[in-house]
Amino acid sequence: MRSAIIALIVCLCLVPAFAAQDPFSLPVGTVVIDAGHGGHDPGASYNWPFVGHVVYERDLTLDIAKRLSVLLTLSHPELTVVMTRSSDVYLSLSERSAIAAGLDWGAKGALFVSIHINSANAPSANGFEVLTKRQDKPVVLLDEATPLSNIHLFASHSQNQLNRLLNNRNLVVASIFEETLAGQLVTSRSRGVKEQDLWVLNQCRMPAVMVELGFLTNEDEARRLTNSLHRQHLAQVLANAIGRCL
Repeated sequence: MRSAIIALIVCLCLVPAFAAQDPFSLPVGTVVIDAGHGGHDPGASYNWPFVGHVVYERDLTLDIAKRLSVLLTLSHPELTVVMTRSSDVYLSLSERSAIAAGLDWGAKGALFVSIHINSANAPSANGFEVLTKRQDKPVVLLDEATPLSNIHLFASHSQNQLNRLLNNRNLVVASIFEETLAGQLVTSRSRGVKEQDLWVLNQCRMPAVMVELGFLTNEDEARRLTNSLHRQHLAQVLANAIGRCL
């Protein structure tokens, strides 16, 4: 029965509906926080003498994500805040995307924020960057995995229309994040907004950005990233950026 319903709606979506509401520009009611890596996937790592042990990206991203979750819950209690992981566990990229895809948006919009720390062969590499999905990678919005409660958000548009709207909103959100981080991370330079071929973003069914919050391989940035006060500041800046997207 569900398959028949989805098939019917997909057929109806082939009819142009230019006056229909953009589901990706609705006021945000759900925020998904994705702490990069985890478990047996450590991400970037470096053994800095001033720390005394190997520092792993998976630990830094989780710490920042937890702080961000608390800040959003306190400042915007009306939001539904979902973490893809809240402990040091491994999640595949498909599992992360599935968590977001299965959420009920209600009558509002949603936002996906993936948190990462960068690394490079050159120790001089530094700064933050905001990444978005490849615009030429179409996302399927209506299929068996679509929550029934979300179908009304997409049913008035064709898949092509939905993907154009999603791409447009991604760029808006990325610009807001870049502008906010550039203005509030005074010790870090902006490397800009970049479109990259990243599976977790290419498969995301809601506006999504990935933020690379500095280079673990750069000593100055590593010193800041391993400082809990700086990670709290990073979480607050991300909360501010999300607040501007609501």
